[in-house]
Amino acid sequence: MSSLFSSADYTVEDAFSKLPFGEDVLSSIPLGPDSNRYNSANYSETFRNKAHTQLLLDSIHPDVNTHPKLFNRAAKVYASRPCLGTRPYDYERRKSANHFEYFTYKEVHTKKNNIGAGIIKSLNANKHLNLELEAHRKVANHLKDWQTYGVPNYLRDNKDHIIEKSCSFIVSIFAVNRLEWVVTDLACSSYSITNTALYDTLGPNVSQFILNATESPMVVCTLDKVETILNLKKGFPEQTKSLISIVIMDPIRFLDARLSKLAEELRVEITDLQAIEELGRANPIQELPPRPDTLFTISFTSGTTGANPKGVMIPHRMAASYISFLACVEPQAKPGDIAFIFLPLTHIYERQTSAYALSGGYALGFPQTTVGQTGINTFANMIDDLRVLQPTYMSIVPRLLTRLEGLIKAKIKELDATEQRRVNQIIEYKLHQQAKHDGESGYDTMFDSYAPYYNLRKSIGYSRLKWVQSASAPLAPSTIAYLKASLNIGVRQLYGLTESGGAITSTTEYDSKPGTSGSIAPTAELRLRGVRDMGYDVSKLEGEVMLRGPQMFKGYYYNQEETDKCINEHGWFHTGDIGCIDDRGRLAIIDRVKNFFKLAQGEYVSPEKIENRYLSANPIINQLYVHGNSLKSYLVGIAGIDYEQGLKFLNGEFGINRIGMSEEEMLTHMNKIEVKTKLLHVLNDNVRGQLNGFELLHNIHIEINPLTVERDVVTPTFKLKRPVAQKFFANAIHKLYEIEQSLIVGAKLTIAKL
Repeated sequence: MSSLFSSADYTVEDAFSKLPFGEDVLSSIPLGPDSNRYNSANYSETFRNKAHTQLLLDSIHPDVNTHPKLFNRAAKVYASRPCLGTRPYDYERRKSANHFEYFTYKEVHTKKNNIGAGIIKSLNANKHLNLELEAHRKVANHLKDWQTYGVPNYLRDNKDHIIEKSCSFIVSIFAVNRLEWVVTDLACSSYSITNTALYDTLGPNVSQFILNATESPMVVCTLDKVETILNLKKGFPEQTKSLISIVIMDPIRFLDARLSKLAEELRVEITDLQAIEELGRANPIQELPPRPDTLFTISFTSGTTGANPKGVMIPHRMAASYISFLACVEPQAKPGDIAFIFLPLTHIYERQTSAYALSGGYALGFPQTTVGQTGINTFANMIDDLRVLQPTYMSIVPRLLTRLEGLIKAKIKELDATEQRRVNQIIEYKLHQQAKHDGESGYDTMFDSYAPYYNLRKSIGYSRLKWVQSASAPLAPSTIAYLKASLNIGVRQLYGLTESGGAITSTTEYDSKPGTSGSIAPTAELRLRGVRDMGYDVSKLEGEVMLRGPQMFKGYYYNQEETDKCINEHGWFHTGDIGCIDDRGRLAIIDRVKNFFKLAQGEYVSPEKIENRYLSANPIINQLYVHGNSLKSYLVGIAGIDYEQGLKFLNGEFGINRIGMSEEEMLTHMNKIEVKTKLLHVLNDNVRGQLNGFELLHNIHIEINPLTVERDVVTPTFKLKRPVAQKFFANAIHKLYEIEQSLIVGAKLTIAKL
C-alpha cells in the first residue's frame, strides 16, 4: 500500500493542499475480471476509486500515518483556533449555560499530554496494582516495552491469529459525548495506550462482558456511571478483577461519600480527570508515539441480534486511513467552522468524523451536559444545542433525519395559508433545480430572503449549517431531496461499518441524484457476491458487499472464530449488506443478508425500506418497526407518535378535543379499531406508488416512544435490533395478527408501478 504522496519532495502540507478532491473521487471504476484472479461467476469485478486505480492509499502522507500524528500536525498548524467546546455546566443547578466555551488546539495538545502521562503515573502508583495479573504487568512494563520494542503490539494483517501481547493495557471510557471523552482518547493514542468504550445505556451485561474481555485496569467515566461500575465490580469480582481505578470526568467533590466508601471496600481508587491532568503536569512523560500497526482502539459492535458484542480491532494505520478518506472528500475547515459531535462516540462513525474534524482544523462542539438526569429527550436537546452552537456540519442518522423532515413539514403547516403556499412553491422550485442541475456549484440561494422559508432553517439551529452527513442505515432519496430543498443544506450520504472504521463510501453533499451512498474510498476496494436465494445476481451488479484494503479492521479481539467467518482466505470482508452499483460506480445499500422475510403468498419483504418510506411520507409518526409473519399475507407495525400530533389527529378526524388529556388516555383512543383504521388509510395513502401492495401495513400498535435504547430494541445509533424487538413486542404483534387482524378492508396485494 502507499500514502497519497510518496515523493520525498512533498511535505505534509503539500499533501493536504493537493488532496484529489473532485469528480474522480466521487466515482469508481471496475478493474475488470482480469484484475481479480479470484473472480468467478458469483462475484463481480473489483471496484476501486477512479482517482487511484493502481494502488490503495493508507494515509495522506507517510509522516501522518497514525491517529496522534494527524492531531499533532493540526495542533501545530491551527494552534490558536478553537478546538473543543462545551456549554459550561452548573452542577448545583444542573443546568447548562446558553453559550459555548472552547479550548484552543494548543491547549488541547497540552491537556492530552498531561492526561496521558497522568494515566501512566496514576496506575503505576495505584496501591492495588497486582503484578500477578497480566493486565497489571502490562501497566508496569508499558514504558519499558515501548522503549524496547517501540510499540507493545505485533499485529500484521487481518488473518493473523490473535496473540497474547496484542496490545498494552486497555483504558475504558464510559460516558455520553463529552469534551473529556475526546481528550482522553487523544491522550491514550499519543502514549500507545489502547482504549475501548463501554455502553451507556445497554445495561450491565454488555459492560461486564467488555471489562472481562479487555481486563481494563481503569475506567474514565462521568459521575453518574460510578455506581454502575462499582456494582459491576461487586457483582462480578472475577470478571472485573483487573479494574483498580475509576477516573471521573466531573469534579470529585460531587461524588457521594457512600460510593467513596464502597470503592475502598472493593479495592478501587477513585479520582477525577483534573487530578490526573495535574499529576501528569507535575510528572511529565514524553509522548510514546505508536507505530501504524499499534492497536489504537477496540470498538465493540452493538449488534442487532442481541448476542454479545464483538470487539473490532482498529490499529493506527486503519485510523489514519479512515481520516484520510474523509479528508479526500470533505472540505478542510475555514476559520469559524464548527462540527457538532452529537452521535455516540462509543461507536466508530462519530469517532471517525470527529477525528477528521480534529485533523482539519474544525472547532468541535459537544451536546449539553445532563449529569444525573433521566428521561432526557435527546431530539429536543439536539435542537436546543444546535440553536446555541450554530454549527457548520454534523453527522446524523436516518431516523433523526426523518424526524427532522416531519418537524419541518409540521412547521410549514403552522404558517398561514399564504405563507404555506409560498414556502411550498419555493421548496418545489428547489426540488426541480436539484433534479435539473448537477448541484456541484453549491446552494441555490434564490428566494432565501423570504422570511417564512428562511425561518425553517433558523428554527432548528441550521442558520450557518452547510451540510449534514448520514450513515448507519439507508435513507430514502425523497427525504434527502426534501431536506436539501426545505433547509437549503447539503446532505452527504455515507456507507460503512465498525469493521471499516466508519464511512468507506461517500456522495457529495450536492449530489443531484440521491439514493446511493457514493463511491468507494481510495483506501479500499469493493466487489459484490451474488446471493441467489434472495434474487440478487452479480450480472446486474447486485449482491453482498465485500471490502478489502488498509481501511479495514484486523479481526475481532480474542475471537478468531468470528474473524474467520467474515474474512475469507483472500482477505475479503463479508459485510452482510446487499448493495447495487450504478453506472458511475456508486454503491446503494438495498437490503441485508438474512434481514428479510417471506410472506405467506411467497413475496420477499425488506422491512427497512418500508419503514423509511412510511417515516419520510408521514410526519404524524416518528418511529416505526415493521414485522411480517411467514404464515400471514400482510404486514403489521409498531408505531411511535408524538403526543401533540396524536391530539391533533383525534380532534381533526373524530372531534375528540379533551383539555388535559393524559398520554395514556390519548394512546387508548389512538389504539381503538376505528381510529387505527382511519390512521392506516392516511399512512398508506401517503406511500402508494412508492411501495408494492403487499408492502403496505394492515394493522399497527401505537405508543409515544416505543423504540428506545432503554428497552434494548435499538442500538445507540438507532438501528433496530429486530430479533429483540420481535420478542419485546410479541404480545402486541399477537394481538395485531390473531385478535384484531387486518384493518384494511378489501386490500389488494398488487405490485406498484415504481
